[in-house]
Amino acid sequence: QKDETSGAGKHLLRAEGGSRPRQDAMAAPVSHSAALSLFKKMNYFKKMPEDLTISTTQGSVLSMVGLLCMALLFILELRAFMAIKFETLIEVDNTPDTMMRINFNVTVDDIPCEYVSVDLTDATGTYEHNITRSVKKTRLTAWRRHIAIHPEEGAGMPAYVKPSAEELAQIAGEASGDQAAAAGDRGTDVHGNPVGAVVPLSKATLQQYVMSHDMVFVNFFAPWCHWCRELEPIWTQTAAQLPDLHYGEHVKMASVDCVAHSEFCREMHIRAFPTLLLYTDHTTEQTLLYRSTRSQAAINEFLETNAQRHHVPHEETAAKLEGTAIAVSRDHGPEGCMVAGKLAAKKVPGTFHVKLHSPQYSHAADLMNVSHVVHHLSFGGEEVQEHAGGIFEGMMDVGKSSVHNTPFAAEATGMTFVHFHKVVARVKEYSHGHKVGSYHYTMHSSSHKEADDAFPSIKFSYDLSPLKVVERQVYTPTYHFITSVCAIIGGFFTLLGLFENSLHYSLETLSKKLS
Repeated sequence: QKDETSGAGKHLLRAEGGSRPRQDAMAAPVSHSAALSLFKKMNYFKKMPEDLTISTTQGSVLSMVGLLCMALLFILELRAFMAIKFETLIEVDNTPDTMMRINFNVTVDDIPCEYVSVDLTDATGTYEHNITRSVKKTRLTAWRRHIAIHPEEGAGMPAYVKPSAEELAQIAGEASGDQAAAAGDRGTDVHGNPVGAVVPLSKATLQQYVMSHDMVFVNFFAPWCHWCRELEPIWTQTAAQLPDLHYGEHVKMASVDCVAHSEFCREMHIRAFPTLLLYTDHTTEQTLLYRSTRSQAAINEFLETNAQRHHVPHEETAAKLEGTAIAVSRDHGPEGCMVAGKLAAKKVPGTFHVKLHSPQYSHAADLMNVSHVVHHLSFGGEEVQEHAGGIFEGMMDVGKSSVHNTPFAAEATGMTFVHFHKVVARVKEYSHGHKVGSYHYTMHSSSHKEADDAFPSIKFSYDLSPLKVVERQVYTPTYHFITSVCAIIGGFFTLLGLFENSLHYSLETLSKKLS
């Protein structure tokens, strides 16, 4: 019995042992199927059979509108992504460059270039007088037509040379009333004037006197003028010696008192004293403004050169007169001046001063009209600003001008204009490390009447801000562009889907109610 029982048990154990591998083999496909079923459930792009979908007219219209809108938004987003953008920051201006350039172009309508000069001063005590380097002056007519480039200052500027002892003795004889002895008792000319004497002229007599002689050299003076008083003995002595010179019969010396004949001098556009004009060819329309040394020798040389100009080549005469005189025409009207150029200034508060009077002349403030036009004014230049250590290496471009052909009219003569500028540095920083700097400014102007002992002028004052405007180039990251495009597509589809569903169900409900 034990053997049978034992045999039965062994048979049962073999049967159980033999079925376990088959159960494991069946469990494996079940778990794989469950995993595949779970994976399929995670599919967010499930498809529906075509026979279960409905195509509507409003759905097609909204789809077309949606595609056009998404295409437009995509193009706009792409343009914004490709565009160069700058962010603006305010920083302390700690750039180590100490100089800046001032570019200007100013026209004064009623002041000749002979009297215009440019000075520069600043808070550190720098003073530059009569700057001619990189400054050009152009003579203008009353209609702002160019006449000629004004010659450089320096050689040829009027200067006073004291008369000799013989000249002083001659002057003493004239002062004692012995005019005939001073003139050598040569008699009178056809006009009844003593030969070798200075002829006083007026508005009534100038035209006729000029037409009656080959050359008339006229001194427009004022009795209160210091330089006129210094010139008077030289002028008288030159006139007295003219009859003894080989060209003397062709030249007459005359004078006009601009205090006694003030209106006439205004008509002749006399703006300073003494003004020496040489009339030739029996006409008052064309004259030569003498601007050389005020000595007897220089005046005689000038007169001799003009007396010979009908007998020697024009080029030779012009070469001799260069720097000695400039041609003036009454057809031009009151002569003006356009002064333009560039100044190298320190980066500290300062003033560049357009002076309208010359130290070699005497001026009357009531004859000075300071009306002017500012054609251009900017700070900064095209020089490369490089500094050790690479603190700032870049290009300084010409800064923005806040004024373009802006007129400033004086309410009366003798007015001074002050233009104040607050200058701010501006730096553009590009992504590749290149920097471009410039200066921008605000401008405020005022005018006032000068005191009796001061001359009117035009002042351009400037002050620099301790802060600078930095414009730094920035780029939109690529991932930001991709995110925006996805947002456009997904968001627009979602909104259109909601709108289409609402419209579809509304139309269906309305149709059912109507039916």
